[in-house]
Formats: sequence, structure tokens, C-alpha cells
Amino acid sequence: MQIRLIGEVTSLMKRMLILMLTLLSLLTAARAEDAEPLTLFAINVGKGDALLLNAGSHTYLIDAGKAEHWGDVSRALKTLQVTHLTGVILTHTDKDHAGGLWPLATSSIEVDAWYAPAYYTGVKEKKHPAVLAAALRGLNVTWLKAGDALPLGEGTLRVVGPLSESEKENCNSLVLVAEGGGGRMLLAGDMEIEEELELLNAGVIPACEVLKVGNHGEDDATSEVLVRYVRPKIAVISTSTAEEPDTPSMRVSRDLMKKGATIYETQQAASGVLVTLQGGTAEAQLMDYRDEPPRPEGIRLTDRDAEADSICIVNGGSAAADLSGWYIVSDRGGEIFVLPEGTTLPAGGTLRITTLTSPEKGDIVWPEEQVWHRKKEDAASLYDVYGHLADVLE
Repeated sequence: MQIRLIGEVTSLMKRMLILMLTLLSLLTAARAEDAEPLTLFAINVGKGDALLLNAGSHTYLIDAGKAEHWGDVSRALKTLQVTHLTGVILTHTDKDHAGGLWPLATSSIEVDAWYAPAYYTGVKEKKHPAVLAAALRGLNVTWLKAGDALPLGEGTLRVVGPLSESEKENCNSLVLVAEGGGGRMLLAGDMEIEEELELLNAGVIPACEVLKVGNHGEDDATSEVLVRYVRPKIAVISTSTAEEPDTPSMRVSRDLMKKGATIYETQQAASGVLVTLQGGTAEAQLMDYRDEPPRPEGIRLTDRDAEADSICIVNGGSAAADLSGWYIVSDRGGEIFVLPEGTTLPAGGTLRITTLTSPEKGDIVWPEEQVWHRKKEDAASLYDVYGHLADVLE
């Protein structure tokens, strides 16, 4: 009798356990469906990285492309109406990731914090691109290491690598896992196979629905072993075959497709690739730009003075022009200055822009020294906020 009772109790406990597990599974699925979406927008900046990561009230810009591709970043921010960033995260110091930090810092985009990897090579701290950009805003850089975490809506943005310093700057690249939307995204920066193996051996690379492929899809990254561990449903490659003919690598593409990943390349779309992760399901689409307002007529550059280190913008049109976010490029030095929010030039008006080394202060100060070359030709180019060329002064 006692033995049968114990058996009945055990059977009842099993049924209760199964019921509890079923309810837990249903609740977990419901929470995943209700979870806020996690989105990744990989901006088309040629062979470079510029990623907008968003969940809830948190929006991060991870890398900013080359300086000459600032127009693509500016256009994306303007189109998406992004005026405030929770943080700017630099994965490593290569120019195709770090070049856009300076024009971003001169812009009116609000940035709460600036982040960069604690490990880096080839540059002193005082010349580090993230340090220079943050200093222009009166801020310091927060140096990130494996194990650090940042808020990301209802989820978390975790730093999983690098675990050690490398002589190779690509292998100092921050590797991030974004958790949210009922799943994960692995953002690999430019990590190469050496860094991959270190992280895989440490057991810190989880399965992820989305993989931002490392090092622009080159053959020295994204090993078959990494793909097997991550098992992504969607793989995003930020590159331009025109700029880097061996990207993406046929081997990398083959390994990804063999494991069931759908590949999206930023070069396939005018704007970039938008990935949405919600309820544990990832979807991606190639994005074009929406219609943009017409550019004001009659805006041109004039009166560049190398001795005074100054240049002027004139409005030869018949109406006042909003020049917020427009930018000037010194073609020889590659310096970029973004006009601040609220810059308006009346019809027939002139705006004089000087620098830190100009003997007299103009209407707006470009926060650099000796921008215009005194002895060699130095063309100036003016672009609107969407990155369209408005004028060139030879």
C-alpha cells in the first residue's frame, strides 16, 4: 500500500512538473513576442563600418566609417531623425571605422558618452580618434574591456572581446553581443580568426540570430568554426567590392550559406541594411532613401583666405537658407567641419568661417588649426546635410 502511494505521488509530481514546464515555456514565448524590437541599421559607407543599434530609448552608433563617407552617416541620421545618441562606440582605430568621429563631434548630434577598446595599437592616447572627438565635446572616453556591459532597452550590450592585447589592430577590435528582441546579435567589428579562436576557446561566443560579419567579409575572418558556433539566420557584411575587390570572400559567403544564413551586403542598397529582431525572429531588408526636400539655390563658397585661415559661404538665392548640418571639406588635408544646428543664412547674406589660428574671429569658428594650406592648392567642397555636393571652390 505504501509503495503504491509513493508511486501515485511520484506520478502526480511528474504531471505537475510537466504542467509547470509547459506553462513556463508558454510564458517565455509570450514574453519573447511582447519584447521590444532590437534593430541594427548597417549604413552603406563603402568598405567601412557605421552601425546604428537601437532598443527602446537607447541608440548607439558603433563606428562611423571613413571621414569622406561622413555624408552617408549624416544622411542616415537625418533620414531616421536621429538627433541624440546614447553612446558612440569605436571598435578600433582603423580609419574606415574611426574617420567619421571627428565630423560627428563637430555636428549638433547629442552624444551622452564615448567608448573605445582599452586595447589599441599604432596611436598614442592623446591622438586616439575617440579621445579627440570626446574632448571636443568636453568629455572623456570610457575604455571598454571584456565583461563590461551597457544598457540596451530591456536587454544588454555586452563586451565579449578582445580578451588580450594584440599587435594586430584588427584583433584589438571590440566584439559585442547585443541581447534583446528575444534573441542576440553578434557584432564582430574587424576581428580576425586569431581573435575568434581566443573567444571561442573561452566559451564567450553564444549562438546568435544575427551576425555582423567581421572585417568586411575578408578571408582572414569569419572561420567555418565561428559560423558553426554562432549559427546565424542573417549575416550582414559592410563592404564595397569596388573599394576592396576581395570582399566579401567567396569562402566566407559559402560557409555562411551552408549553415543556413541569408547574406545581406550594405553595398546592395543605397542606404544600407536594416535588421529587426523581435520575438526571437530576425528579418532584414535593403533600404533606399526616402524623398528629400529640395536644396536651397544660390549657396556657394567664396573668399577663401589661407593667411587669415578663413572661408565664406554666401547665399545668392532669393530666400533664407537653413544650413544646419551642412559641412565643408578641405580637400588637401581632409578636414571636415559641420555647421551647427540653427545655422541660417538670409538671402544675400555671407557667413564667414574662421579657425583656431585665424587672427580674427568670424561668425563661426572651425575648431582646428590652419585648415587651409598656405602654399599649395587646397580646394574646398561644400555639402548639404544629406551628403550632396553643393559647391566646389578651387
